[in-house]
Amino acid sequence: MGRFVVVVDEDIDPTDMFDVLWAMCTRCDPVEDIDFVRKMWSGPLDPMIPHGAKSFHNSRAVIDACHPHERLKDFPKVARATPELLAKVKEKFADTLAKA
Repeated sequence: MGRFVVVVDEDIDPTDMFDVLWAMCTRCDPVEDIDFVRKMWSGPLDPMIPHGAKSFHNSRAVIDACHPHERLKDFPKVARATPELLAKVKEKFADTLAKA
């Protein structure tokens, strides 16, 4: 039913929910970057549509989780561990991580 649409930069994997949530938490100002579109077409299987309704509409939220365009030059760089460091951490804490 598409209630939420999140737009991300090319450095975010849109199939990885952790990446998408991280982008939303670090690149989105809710007041500036979330727009609502009302009266969008929906369907009879939408659980939010009242039983017996003759028309099927809902609202959508469009969330901009991209780098702020006006701050591209001074926006903080993403700090990432190297693949080698990640492998070492996974190996060192394998027992602990397996429980999580």
